Amino acid sequence: MADIISGKSRFTGDSSAKVVRFPTNNNAGENEDFKKKLNNHRKRMAFMALLIAGILIVSVIILYYIMDGITYSTYSVLSSVNRDDSETAEYAVYGDGYIRYSNDGIAYHNRNGEVIWDKTYSMQKPQIKTCGEIVAVGDINGSSIYVFNKAGALGNVDTSMTISQIEVAKQGVVAAVLEDNDANYINLYNYNNDKIYSVKTSLSGDGYPIDISISDDGTKLIASYLYVSGEKIKTNVVFYNFSDVGQNETQRIVGGFNHYNDTIVGDVKFYGNTTAIAIGENIISIYNINEYPNLVKEITIENEIQKVIFSDKYIGLLLDNSDTGDIYKLAVYDTNGKMVSKVSFNTQYENIVLDNKTIVMNTSSTLCLMNFSGKVLADIQMNLPIDKILTHNSRGNYICVNSKYIQNIRLK
Repeated sequence: MADIISGKSRFTGDSSAKVVRFPTNNNAGENEDFKKKLNNHRKRMAFMALLIAGILIVSVIILYYIMDGITYSTYSVLSSVNRDDSETAEYAVYGDGYIRYSNDGIAYHNRNGEVIWDKTYSMQKPQIKTCGEIVAVGDINGSSIYVFNKAGALGNVDTSMTISQIEVAKQGVVAAVLEDNDANYINLYNYNNDKIYSVKTSLSGDGYPIDISISDDGTKLIASYLYVSGEKIKTNVVFYNFSDVGQNETQRIVGGFNHYNDTIVGDVKFYGNTTAIAIGENIISIYNINEYPNLVKEITIENEIQKVIFSDKYIGLLLDNSDTGDIYKLAVYDTNGKMVSKVSFNTQYENIVLDNKTIVMNTSSTLCLMNFSGKVLADIQMNLPIDKILTHNSRGNYICVNSKYIQNIRLK
């Protein structure tokens, strides 16, 4: 067989070139030995790769549990601005800061309290909803809706009928529940005030829409209707599809569920575009809808549900737990219906928020943190009375709205 010259000499004439001879069939024993050594080398390398990967995974898990158990005893104020609004002003997490809104206007502030944009209006009872970078504020019992993104105003909607609820999708599509004498409407608008679709419902036939939620892409909607059947009050959960799939369906209805008997389903929520949750007085229903809905899972709740807490990943149920010694129990589920946390406590907290895998709670004077294992990470006495704690999925970093200031704080 031919010799192959390796090294730089092939191009430079280097006299130190080496001659590499590959085994031929005349050296069968050497060839088998070579293959065996090569296979052994490959096995060792594969084993080392698996070992290193295993060590890294274990290290990450150990680091996670160490970080998950870090406790805090005090806090520092990173920045602070005077609170110069009325007592009726409300605050909500938005972007990298917060929204401040009231009867006479809305403004977006960054974490340090600097105003990014603001808009004045006159509303009786403003309600805001957010989805991604879109925020909508609607006048409950009025007829106006304003839509914004992080850069500022996008447009506004005039419904001409009384608004009882609004929702918003990522591209700025607004859904509004409207009241008009003996009928209700669920209308979809874009932020330029164009009506996309209208669903008319009658109180005598369909019932009263008590809650709605729209998918992130604005093509699907879930609604919970309360209606009277004989002497009983019942609930229907109805799905609408506003894409091509629903265009041949009556009123765009692609599915309905009325198996709730006497249970009132007061909360519904879309997670993304294909998962929807309905929560009744003693039940959680998880639906999947690509084109048409199907019931994936139902969970019966034994204790009385006192409050429903939605986050972007989890569903929290605050339950009456007085029979066991602790007053409250918080059960947390993921969107597949798996329980990921169950903790008990005796304090009556004014606000409870699920911030990633942290339970953030506050009274008027204390800030308390728990992880999903139930370990208390912080129980801190604050310097001023707390109105609200705003979270951004970053444990230990919060915006604290108190009686005098809006403070960007870090626990330590």
